[in-house]
Amino acid sequence: MIFYVGDIHGRVDDVAAIDRAAIAAGVDIVVQVGDFGALWASNCPIAKYFAKRERQGRAGPAWYTCGGNHENWAKWLELQAAQDSDKTVELAPGCFYVIRGSAIDLDGKSHIFFGGAESTDRAHRVEGVSWWVEESPSAAEFNTFFESMEMARPEIVVTHDAPICVEIDRINRDTNPTPKNLQNVMDYCDHAPVDWYFGHHHVLQDWQIKGINFHCCGFHGEYKEGRNG
Repeated sequence: MIFYVGDIHGRVDDVAAIDRAAIAAGVDIVVQVGDFGALWASNCPIAKYFAKRERQGRAGPAWYTCGGNHENWAKWLELQAAQDSDKTVELAPGCFYVIRGSAIDLDGKSHIFFGGAESTDRAHRVEGVSWWVEESPSAAEFNTFFESMEMARPEIVVTHDAPICVEIDRINRDTNPTPKNLQNVMDYCDHAPVDWYFGHHHVLQDWQIKGINFHCCGFHGEYKEGRNG
């Protein structure tokens, strides 16, 4: 079983609570759908939590995130380059960012991760300090996502935002590049996943659209359970 976890926004208490719930349920993998807040600043409590967990030899699931719009993308991309990674980047011990468009198998199921979105509050943030332009996926990254969908044909897609067909009350969503391009990938790809998990909208809700089960994973420690088989 996998826990699919909603936006965390740097709250280490939520990470610890999810770890405890995963251990109690026998869950070895947590998938986080972005706005994680790992490495937001140099003294990051989430990074310190995972380092302490490893140092003390405590049990806990492996965490995988797609990344959201509120991440320190400059730091994540610096780590990606330093680790010369093509699929996963270790943010902290046992905690990984899955590079946009990458296909990986988790708990016997094929997944594709594609993080990022547009911040509606970026006018109130400072570029390079609390906002990074890399939050929005590029055209090349969307092409990689589409090609990976066609080739890997995943059972599960993990994104931060959702295609426009998922009806959520959020201002200017129909003009934002990320939901529009996610919709394009969904419309033009000849493969449809079984499940599509996302965050960004801070609700715990499900939809079924064109045979795909969409799941918004909630906020601050809320999560969905995904079972193998």
